[in-house]
Amino acid sequence: MAVLTRRFDFDLENLHISLDIVANVEDLVTDPNDEDQIPYWAELWPASRGLARYIWEEVDFAGAAVLELGAGLGLPGLVAALKGGRVTLTDYKPEALELAGRNAARNGIEGVSLLLADWRDFPCTEQYDWVIGSDVLYNPRLNPYVAGILARILAPGGRLLFAHPGRKVTFEFLQGLKDSLGLREKRSTVPVTVEDPHYPFYEIDIHHLYK
Repeated sequence: MAVLTRRFDFDLENLHISLDIVANVEDLVTDPNDEDQIPYWAELWPASRGLARYIWEEVDFAGAAVLELGAGLGLPGLVAALKGGRVTLTDYKPEALELAGRNAARNGIEGVSLLLADWRDFPCTEQYDWVIGSDVLYNPRLNPYVAGILARILAPGGRLLFAHPGRKVTFEFLQGLKDSLGLREKRSTVPVTVEDPHYPFYEIDIHHLYK
């Protein structure tokens, strides 16, 4: 399916990324009653911007293997690659990965690979030093699949980095995950401003989980 896009400039201190993003997300909705057909991947969510900023300012991946869950347009993963990571962007929608790959190429970002993967049947067998995700832990029906994936693919001593806009279900899931995997946590918030006249300001919660 051809996706109509527009250009979006994302800027942080000493960083400029030019992204192709979906021009009109509503055009992609084919069946609003089928959750699998709602194009969540097509939005540049506030949490992805907050996680990208946190990574750029706070994290040095320095050759680490990084997997982004539910990458969508790929912004945090692309910034992780710029901070030295060997990044695998994953999503269950091929349109998302096509755009994420295009954005990597547009910005000359190397060290990025793409993996088409549904959490309910996740084919990845490799282990990763970091697993990251932005506003992907909102569905209680799908979160148990994520827990199983993380238990399998997180390398010994690996770290998790998740961002969300204060979702109760995400807090609860990450607390349970922290307990089950024996992880410690560093929590931060990142302010984000978006182009929405009704809800322009967000405080994005960042969870860094580690041994």
